[in-house]
Amino acid sequence: MVLMTSKEINESRSIINVRLDDIKGVHPTAQTSVSATADFIYASAPNDYSELALHYLLNIHPIHVIEQDEELHVIAGFRSYELACLRLSEDAKITCILHEGIESEELPNIAVIDIAGSPIMHSLGPKFVQQLQNMVQTFGQQVLVNFPRLKSIRRIRGQTKSSS
Repeated sequence: MVLMTSKEINESRSIINVRLDDIKGVHPTAQTSVSATADFIYASAPNDYSELALHYLLNIHPIHVIEQDEELHVIAGFRSYELACLRLSEDAKITCILHEGIESEELPNIAVIDIAGSPIMHSLGPKFVQQLQNMVQTFGQQVLVNFPRLKSIRRIRGQTKSSS
């Protein structure tokens, strides 16, 4: 596979709002990469997000789609798409980025970049649980309403009991 450089990418992108059920699934050329990571364990579950928080996160980190045969298919934002399907109703309106003019041989590369790069880009560093506790202290009730999981930091893997 020949990888393109950022200077060679010649595509257009537009922001679209679609119903979740208008997305037909993962694009077939990205499916192999997505399937290979099906056994990955994520730190969060769908119920760790309020619907409002998930909608805002999908606006901040949109699902990336292309149109093929008059159907929308996901080419990046696979975890976001998974969470949306598990947490939101099928008729929920979500923001996506529609890519046009993208080369089909580039789709597997985009999938791998999303799957491998997104967790690296968005992960908290060392002392993960302590950083989450700091978020709760800093933002208080607002963060607890939007991210119910933070109500019980003890549920988060890696937490050890602290002495009182």
